[in-house]
Amino acid sequence: MTLLYDTESFFQRGLTKMVRNRTILGSYLVEPVAFLVLFSQMFTKLGDFLPSTAGGYVAYLTPGILVFCALIGSVQGGVSIVNDLNSGFLSKVLLTQSSRSAILLGRLLTDMSLVVIEAVITIVTAIVMGVTIATGLPGVLLILFTVALFEMALSGMFLAIGLATRKTETLSAVSGFLYLPLIFLSTAMFPASFLPDWAQTASNYNPVTYVANVTRELVSGGLNLNTVAEGYIFTGIIALITFAATLYQFRKVIS
Repeated sequence: MTLLYDTESFFQRGLTKMVRNRTILGSYLVEPVAFLVLFSQMFTKLGDFLPSTAGGYVAYLTPGILVFCALIGSVQGGVSIVNDLNSGFLSKVLLTQSSRSAILLGRLLTDMSLVVIEAVITIVTAIVMGVTIATGLPGVLLILFTVALFEMALSGMFLAIGLATRKTETLSAVSGFLYLPLIFLSTAMFPASFLPDWAQTASNYNPVTYVANVTRELVSGGLNLNTVAEGYIFTGIIALITFAATLYQFRKVIS
């Protein structure tokens, strides 16, 4: 019960901080919608080269933007833990009887909540723009689960970096370096056939490709169990690696 209570407390604290910082909250909620509208209009003619089952470029792009939500949201966990370390808050918490695991779990739940809200807003915007979610409400729920799970796996990486460096500048540099290659060297924005050979090879090893394929099939209604398995396997591998690194760094901090 202590773990659940403490996790809820840290979760509520994270949500409160997020709501109070309206500038950051607003930018995170508006950014995915802005990218969806901007890119769908800039590259709208690409829809002429997509299969008729794709539903146009907006329908193709929507799953990629949903994965992008996970990418941009994942860094917040690292930023938050760095702020708590440098402000002395974490040191004070470690002097109490609070569950150590709850510190990380509460942060992860906060980040997952943010990405789910972003994803809901993006899906609503896509529907307004004419996209049909072929799998209906169950598909939407599975999309939200998939995106939240991917965001959680990526958050582990930034939590580990934040605990190790204690510098938000390092987190910004790493995230800025990763975002564009991960998005553009994948099927998030364009089909693999649109990419040069070397980019197609990179896309085959890019986890964004596999998660985007899962969400795209949920949008189009052509869900394939192999695609789902690949997406969750890649996400699971990332989660295992990043959380192992996070736990290692966290133990160094609390020891």
